[in-house]
Amino acid sequence: MNSETKTCQNCKQSFVIEPEDFDFYAKIKVPAPTFCPECRMMMRFASINLLKLYRRQCGKCGKQIITIHHPESPLKVYCLPCWWADDWDGTEYGREYDDKRPFFEQLRELQLSTPFQALEAAYLTLINSDYATSLGHCKNCYLIFWADFCENVLYSVFLNNLKDSLDCYRIKDSELLYECVGMNKCYRCYFSEECDGCVDVWFSRSCFGCTNCFGCVNLRGKSFYIFNKQYTKEEYFKKLAEMNLTKRSQLAVHREAARAFWLKHPHRAYIGNSLNLNVTGDYIYESKNAKDVFMVSGAEDSRYVQLISVPKAKDCYDYTGWGNDVELIYQSAVVGENSNNVKFSFECWPNSMNIEYSIYAISSKNVFGCVNLKKKEYAILNKIYTKEKFIELRDKIIKDMKDRPFVDEQGRTWNYGDYLPISILHFAYNESLASEFWPKNKEEVRLLGFVWREEGSSSHATTISAEQVPDDIRAVDDGITNETIACQTCGNAFRVIAQELPLYRTMQIPIPIQCPMCRIKARFARSAKPKFYDRTCSKCGKEIKTSYSSDRPEIVYCEQCYQAEVA
Repeated sequence: MNSETKTCQNCKQSFVIEPEDFDFYAKIKVPAPTFCPECRMMMRFASINLLKLYRRQCGKCGKQIITIHHPESPLKVYCLPCWWADDWDGTEYGREYDDKRPFFEQLRELQLSTPFQALEAAYLTLINSDYATSLGHCKNCYLIFWADFCENVLYSVFLNNLKDSLDCYRIKDSELLYECVGMNKCYRCYFSEECDGCVDVWFSRSCFGCTNCFGCVNLRGKSFYIFNKQYTKEEYFKKLAEMNLTKRSQLAVHREAARAFWLKHPHRAYIGNSLNLNVTGDYIYESKNAKDVFMVSGAEDSRYVQLISVPKAKDCYDYTGWGNDVELIYQSAVVGENSNNVKFSFECWPNSMNIEYSIYAISSKNVFGCVNLKKKEYAILNKIYTKEKFIELRDKIIKDMKDRPFVDEQGRTWNYGDYLPISILHFAYNESLASEFWPKNKEEVRLLGFVWREEGSSSHATTISAEQVPDDIRAVDDGITNETIACQTCGNAFRVIAQELPLYRTMQIPIPIQCPMCRIKARFARSAKPKFYDRTCSKCGKEIKTSYSSDRPEIVYCEQCYQAEVA
């Protein structure tokens, strides 16, 4: 089949469907998409509330709970113990399909009647990790988001197997990190980015197998380097002692110097490791035959896939998170843990199979249009059928969706093969992960049909200003955990909890004076977005595709030139 150019229903831009794309659609028996890849991705990201937490009552036991659902949200919300209890399974809300009404209207009614988890979590795998969301298999963690297999970690996002760390983003298999981004198999590293296999590294970027380095970039297997200059062991530690790294004011100076130094050296067109084969995109690790992917580990034979934090994901298209041995996932978000053949769905895991247009179909198989259904099979709109009746009714609904597609207020048609309509998404746009990658104002959001939610200011009184927090960690006593600090950036109140103070002391890192959310957003702002640009290699002039737009200050090399100069 030849390639085909289409016009996106949403942004009205043209996009191309390649022959290999058509092969995939034929394999899983779906029509070609009617929205462009970026709009499809944005809508999946808009399904996810990663960072906003609220207080409201559990709809079952009445307790005050922490939740990702705003108190004004129309959704019914249960605390995790109530949601995971065995006294309900979702079939209580089952209903007949009405062939005289659009399917998505009926799915929305089911959504509004069933209870949702207060937090998105594999609750039964968590120990003392109540103030966090989008996580599983974690212990003693606080305000972490999108994380698996972590212990004693705070204020961090997108993690897999991290221990005893704070303020990190995109980390794998590491321990004792602070203010790090994109690290793998690292130990005792601080204020560093995109390093692999490093120990005792400060303010360094794109270093592999290095120990005791400061302010370095693009080094391989080096020790006792400062700003890429070799020192003896004795000279190195003498200079390190002179840098006053226990003081916040000095760290700010070193951070600026390091980032200025990084800009003088080439950046690879995409960030990843040497275990990739035939890949395009950014932040790619241990992947092969993966095209237009972003922040993935172990993606294989896939395209338009993002946020795969736990390997692997095979034969997937238009899939946003999280992996862990999944296959044949299409137009879905937050599907993982041995799930297979899941389409147009959200939050279906673990061991979910043959699922379409479902939300929180947990450990279920052969279901269509189900919401908050636990461990069931052959269900439509949460009602159980025989296998034969299920197949017959599913085929009828698909035909009805094609014959009479749902049309939203913006005139966009939502047919079988499209993701869940915007009216079914749980969160306001400015609550969702989409707002971090595609920032929009209130008017733009409402024109697209999304909800906008006004943000309230902090109601907590502060006891000290940011300027009153000691500059040196050695001057901080235990009383700091009794103070409420005014964030230097946004003014909102935050506290240093008892769990984190020992980590600052172990690392000899000063207390931060920005609130956790401002620190998280600053790390997001420093990282690339899932958009790729055409530009040329700064050395050989070869055409490359990269997440660095041409107006950015970085020196960007193609893979061959980067490896020739750095390796």
